[in-house]
Amino acid sequence: MFYYNKMRMKVLKNVFSLLIVTFMTMLSVPSLMAQVDAKSSVITEYNGKQYYIHTVQKKQSLQDIADIYDVSLYEIMKENKDVKRNPKAGTIIRVPYHEKIVIEEVVAADTLVENEEDIEIVEDFVPVDFNSERLYKVALMMPLYLEQVDEEFLDLEPTNKQLLAKPFSYLHFYEGFMIAVDSMVSSLDMKIELKVFDVDQDTNKVVNALNDTWLVDADIIVGPFHLKSFDRVMKFAEHHDIMIVNPMTPRDDLVRGHENMVKVKPSRQYQMQWLEQLMKDKYTDNNIFIFAMDSSCMNYAHNIKEIAERNVNEYSLVPNSHINKVIKKHHDAWKIEEVEFDEDRYDSDNVKLDVRQIKSFPDDSTMLKNQVRLYNYSIDSLNKMKKVASTIRNNVVIAYGDSRVFATEIVNKVNMLTERFPVNLIVLPDWSNYDKLFNENLMNMKTVFFDEEYTDYNTFAVGMFICKFRDKYVTEPDDLAYHGFNVGWYFLNALMNYGDNIKYGIINYDIPLLNTRYNFKRKNADDGVENTYWNIYQHIDYDKKQIQYE
Repeated sequence: MFYYNKMRMKVLKNVFSLLIVTFMTMLSVPSLMAQVDAKSSVITEYNGKQYYIHTVQKKQSLQDIADIYDVSLYEIMKENKDVKRNPKAGTIIRVPYHEKIVIEEVVAADTLVENEEDIEIVEDFVPVDFNSERLYKVALMMPLYLEQVDEEFLDLEPTNKQLLAKPFSYLHFYEGFMIAVDSMVSSLDMKIELKVFDVDQDTNKVVNALNDTWLVDADIIVGPFHLKSFDRVMKFAEHHDIMIVNPMTPRDDLVRGHENMVKVKPSRQYQMQWLEQLMKDKYTDNNIFIFAMDSSCMNYAHNIKEIAERNVNEYSLVPNSHINKVIKKHHDAWKIEEVEFDEDRYDSDNVKLDVRQIKSFPDDSTMLKNQVRLYNYSIDSLNKMKKVASTIRNNVVIAYGDSRVFATEIVNKVNMLTERFPVNLIVLPDWSNYDKLFNENLMNMKTVFFDEEYTDYNTFAVGMFICKFRDKYVTEPDDLAYHGFNVGWYFLNALMNYGDNIKYGIINYDIPLLNTRYNFKRKNADDGVENTYWNIYQHIDYDKKQIQYE
């Protein structure tokens, strides 16, 4: 741990030293002429595929060759399995010829995948008329608290406590953003002038930033992160017709009347449209029980009830053979427990079933009414549900609340019901932050979560990003790092595609990101745009599986 902290402090010292001296970072595309000159003009076909035939030069590695041809190291090694990563000069190798852009710029030299299908290939979204000579000016305004960073701070003994200090609180966002910038420069030949401003809640920092004449000609501003500072910079951006991106707030009121603003975090209201998709797809023949945490959540709970009533069928047909199996199972258990019961009647779904009739017609079905019921958990608890729930078919419990205590209680108590009632659980608005929920219970109820970002560590793109981040910053990326990369990668690509028309182009712009999608909508002509996309995933088979909808 000490070694890790020491290495991390070394990286941070380099980053902050650069920022303290310059208060900005300038990046422009490196000269590629030497690499272009070394590119082979010989193209041949082998097994139905086209390849460059490349002769290895002195001190040239496979990674160098991959960079020259804008392909991945994996692609070259896959086609030349007997060639070492540092081949001898004069070695002849095949380099795949294609005109697609592969997001593989961040792969580490020792990272390979076994399944070719895991490689995400992005269709060529770079416009033919892209102006490769244009210099794009990008401003990043984020809290770095540089006034707290001095020689004494950087020379302190590295500890976990030290790494939790304010100057490091948003550093992962910056680092993820910078990986996106580096990728745009190296892989897409984009010229970027990036200026980083240290802006937090301090109004003096905002004033100093806005007094920089460079900012007037910026193509895009990302940040600030704090609302008070953001509001002031947003007015500046509107006055100079500059797109401004807020990467942190979920508040939807900020976009109203601000045409140049883009809000990346989705609002809770948009969960309802994705919930409706989910209901149509999976839960049209179920009982639905909605539990609002308390009266403060009832508005959203009523919206959920309306969605359920629109999409759930009024009745469902349940095979008598299935009903009979469930009844027999329960009757056998009650006999063992010496519980008295009427063998000719069985209570379920708020009705009394005639057991004799069900047994007499095993090939028939019984029509049961689907219930949609709404409860205030603070008043009703789960008692009312127990009286009317189904023991023979699925009950869908939708819990809406934003308290960790409520979340823990619901998960544990609803799971206890599964001993008698089949239950699936859907939790809203965003329970991914509650890290102490019992996973066995979540799996048992096939619990469905809604999340702003969902990171699937089995995907190739995420694996590559982790390798690059480890290599460059000597640490594991956290959620802010993924978020920073997504913001940088998306908006720099959009800027390159649409230029001065970016605020209109992003409405229909969709490219692969690490752990989410941006689905931007503009409600009114004078409003800004906001992301409406929520990731949905389900705990199933001891794993998390994403449920994807367009």
